[in-house]
Amino acid sequence: MPQHETGRKKHMEIAANGSRIQAVDYLKGFSIFTIVLMHLVQSLPAMPQMVQKVFSLGGTGVHVFFLCSGIGLYFSYLKKKTTFPVFINKRLLKVYIPYIIIVVISFLLPWMYDRNDRFAALLSHIFLFKMFVPQYEESFGIQLWFISTIIQMYLVFIPMCVMKEKLKNDKLFFGIFMAVSVLWWLFCYFMRITNVRIWSSFCLQNIWEFALGFVIAGQFHNGKVFRLKKSILPFVALTGIGLQAVMAVSSEALKIFNDIPALLGYTALALLLMNIPVIRSSGIRLSAISYELYLVHILIFETAMHFINPQGLVPEIIFGILALSAAVIAAYWYSRFLRIPLFRPGIPDRK
Repeated sequence: MPQHETGRKKHMEIAANGSRIQAVDYLKGFSIFTIVLMHLVQSLPAMPQMVQKVFSLGGTGVHVFFLCSGIGLYFSYLKKKTTFPVFINKRLLKVYIPYIIIVVISFLLPWMYDRNDRFAALLSHIFLFKMFVPQYEESFGIQLWFISTIIQMYLVFIPMCVMKEKLKNDKLFFGIFMAVSVLWWLFCYFMRITNVRIWSSFCLQNIWEFALGFVIAGQFHNGKVFRLKKSILPFVALTGIGLQAVMAVSSEALKIFNDIPALLGYTALALLLMNIPVIRSSGIRLSAISYELYLVHILIFETAMHFINPQGLVPEIIFGILALSAAVIAAYWYSRFLRIPLFRPGIPDRK
């Protein structure tokens, strides 16, 4: 992707380059890394509360990941249209099997789940009914709630593609799914279920971000170059993150409404940081193992904490650096393992 952003330019230009969109690759890698950092810092009790609050912003990266998923999937669909069975089969091979392998490994490690319904929890992942049972939604890893949501997105992906083609109106298409999400937020708020993960993380909560990805992907496919004013990005970042924080602090229930400022603020901040070469290159490189890193990081952190259990701030910082490095290394080798034809028959490796 041509990223025409020399030091004196006032605009950041983002466009597709063949089958790749570099900014999307960067955002995927960056967002997963901040999510991993958030989980790591939250697992270190000696870490100052202010530091934990700052790093909690990293969890907002999940909104960017929904957006990037919509962009990537629909961009690929426009390049080569597919059917529902073919699409689901590929998603199962790329997403479900790697996920279940990590769940089974976690099942075999006693410190990864401390309840007496261990086997039932395993079955809830294998047969995917965990997405309807609150006690299992985050079993074997607090990050695994995301798998339920993204699989729900996959089930509606092809119908959404057909709907977009029939409507032939991006504003109407996005407006419909934005309205669906708003109605879902209101339903959860008035039913007082905003803090129950199976409701607050149901696909309708974030379907608007997924649909927005479709619209952006269509623009990229048509050759559009997005020109973002660099001077506007700090304002959007501060405003979005500020509104998100105010809503979260004022009421736990209001968090369900903060997705819009969260997505805007976090994305603006990520794009600002993209101007720093080392951050940009690191994000792009991490995108190649972003899913594997998301899957393995809690397993690595919990296992390391079980055997080491550092005491005090300095030991925890050293532990954190080592645990994070181990998670990235494990993700890399797990991605290599998953390239074995047994797991990806007929599916080419990621570029």
